Amino acid sequence: MRTASSALVVASGAPLRAVERAPQTDLVIAADAGLEVLLAAGRSVDLVVGDLDSVSQQALSDAAAGGAEIQQHRRDKDESDLELALTAAIWSGAQRVAVLLRDGGRLDHQLANLLVLASPRWRQAVIDAVVGEHRVWVVHGGDERTIPLVAGEALALHAVGATAQGVTTTKLRYPLAGGDLPSLVALGISNEAVADAPTIRVESGVVLVISSSKPSSGGSAARQRGADRNRN
Repeated sequence: MRTASSALVVASGAPLRAVERAPQTDLVIAADAGLEVLLAAGRSVDLVVGDLDSVSQQALSDAAAGGAEIQQHRRDKDESDLELALTAAIWSGAQRVAVLLRDGGRLDHQLANLLVLASPRWRQAVIDAVVGEHRVWVVHGGDERTIPLVAGEALALHAVGATAQGVTTTKLRYPLAGGDLPSLVALGISNEAVADAPTIRVESGVVLVISSSKPSSGGSAARQRGADRNRN
């Protein structure tokens, strides 16, 4: 597999519209039946990886004829198809990875996909994801990211794995200034950009920034008190 500075990973069930709008990258990786969506969108494919239990033989033949590398793994493997695809992207040297995922389906798979995106294994790459109508940005400790939202768009901040420390945000209705964001709480939901291009910086830990196409419904008084406390 050739080296790449950017990669696109498309998983099974990813929306066709998202694939059609996906950025051009050096490397295109299909995770199992993500291949079907890529072919339907007319996108060339460099690598197909997974146990290949949900992709048609015709799609595999078409991909191979187009020059794609096919890597089939055992069905009882320890890694998910998404993990295998992200591993391949990192091995290629990709510094930016765009991931397209299914919205809906099995809840355990949806949760696992989000947790996998936040894994420190991909720390060296900047990862963005589209999950149906939702957008996700991964912010690791030591990083600051500008989130491409406009004023009025809703977003949520979720610490994954442990408390995210030294979280500082700009242009959000409920900001943080060097505060801590615990995991396993709902403190970060229903926030809102109050100006274009908000930013988030994390000193340690990892935060998933999640935005949907729906406008914010407003935040709770408890969260406002938490924001005030972190500003003091």
